[in-house]
Amino acid sequence: MTHPVISLKPSYNSVIRGCPGLPDTLPRIECQLRVRSNNSLPFKLVKIEIVLKTIEIYFNKNLYSSNNSSFTPFNRPSDPSNGHSDTSNQNISIHYKKNIVLSHPTHDGDDLNNDLIGIDIPLTIGLPDDIKETNYNPKFGKTQTFLDCTVFYTEVGGGSSNKKRNFLYPVNVERYTYLPSPSYFRPINRSNITSPDQKFLISYSIENPCVSMNNDTLKLSISIRLNPFPNNATTPSSNDFDVSTPTLFSTKKKFKSKLKLKSITTQILEYLEILKNQSEFSSTQTTNILQTSVRQVDQIISMNSMIFQFNLKIFTKDKILQSFRSSESSCPETKLLINKIDDIPLQYHSSITTIGQHFNVSHYLSIRFKFNKSLKNFEINHPLIISFWSVSQLPLIENLILQERQTAKFAKKFYKNFGRIKNTSNNNNSSNCLEYPSLPPIIYNFNDPETNNRFNILYSQKDPSRTDPSKLRRVPVIQ
Repeated sequence: MTHPVISLKPSYNSVIRGCPGLPDTLPRIECQLRVRSNNSLPFKLVKIEIVLKTIEIYFNKNLYSSNNSSFTPFNRPSDPSNGHSDTSNQNISIHYKKNIVLSHPTHDGDDLNNDLIGIDIPLTIGLPDDIKETNYNPKFGKTQTFLDCTVFYTEVGGGSSNKKRNFLYPVNVERYTYLPSPSYFRPINRSNITSPDQKFLISYSIENPCVSMNNDTLKLSISIRLNPFPNNATTPSSNDFDVSTPTLFSTKKKFKSKLKLKSITTQILEYLEILKNQSEFSSTQTTNILQTSVRQVDQIISMNSMIFQFNLKIFTKDKILQSFRSSESSCPETKLLINKIDDIPLQYHSSITTIGQHFNVSHYLSIRFKFNKSLKNFEINHPLIISFWSVSQLPLIENLILQERQTAKFAKKFYKNFGRIKNTSNNNNSSNCLEYPSLPPIIYNFNDPETNNRFNILYSQKDPSRTDPSKLRRVPVIQ
């Protein structure tokens, strides 16, 4: 039975040109939509529907129990992607939708029909500025972008009822908004932060507030000392200070302090925010601890600053992938890894900072100070950004951005020959998106000698006389 076969041919190595998140590089999809007959016999093309959409799904908070093993993300019988999830956990953003219909017959002469064996349609689809990157977070959710192509057709001589064939192509989006570069993220310095009880002054600095998921190290420095001018501080009790009244000629001063810092705990946290309506995210956040580090101090705090240095490793990838980066000399246990999970390649399985139409994932650094019993413990939080890119990739990425900006200038001149690039607004989320002019398709007609030559289609006659064209059998030759 004759039916169309749908495929995509990228214009370059990737279907995405430009850098998503950087509008001056004209981020867009450039590819060729190919529709071919499966057996070289003709079919009637009714229309082609093309949709570019992003699907965001957040998981239920009890999806992964605490006793699940590290193999859970690779064998998830209760994954919402299996079709058993609540539809409220899913949001679909339509970025582009277009119906393509042939405006003129494909045959010359009196037979006005759309009998053909193939068609090639050049596609250029602009990506919106706020498109969300492809990501799979094993705790919170996943984001995928698809190019959905549906061909409506009828069989020649097989009735007038329409049939359809669908082709769903995953598009892996990588945003260039967050780069762990010193030119974008300057070191953070916070000085003389007063503790809630006004007794201490804390200063901290973060050398690289934007880190990557590839085991980059967060460099943190913390200093703490007594506050010499505790404004509005609570009057200390006799258990806190025992200081004799000094005189001008005193030679000895008795000082006894029980202000002791027991430990400093640092944590890397990720937060899930879910959109309640079109303009407000939920105030309640779901928290997940990515990493915890405890530094035992057990020292008395004085007027002199106590300085602590931390080098915090950021491990946001799945534990199975982390085992292959172990520094141990022994080989890790052999495990079978599949290349994709729900059409998302393994390199996108990590916790990164993302912003979307349905849910956000953000990251914070938590610093907790624990004191002896007479003092109140307190905590300091600072936002972090975890990028998909690593520091070692920065020179290559910066060169790529420069090249894409140059290519975008030539692309504007090229598309100007077929019309002009229009700046439109997406009705779903009011994000800016560019609409490119349509490029002429290539149509492969039935019984066309040039088409037969191109696809190496030969004829084999069943009748010995070889005079009846209706008995010709088309034989496709695959080279």
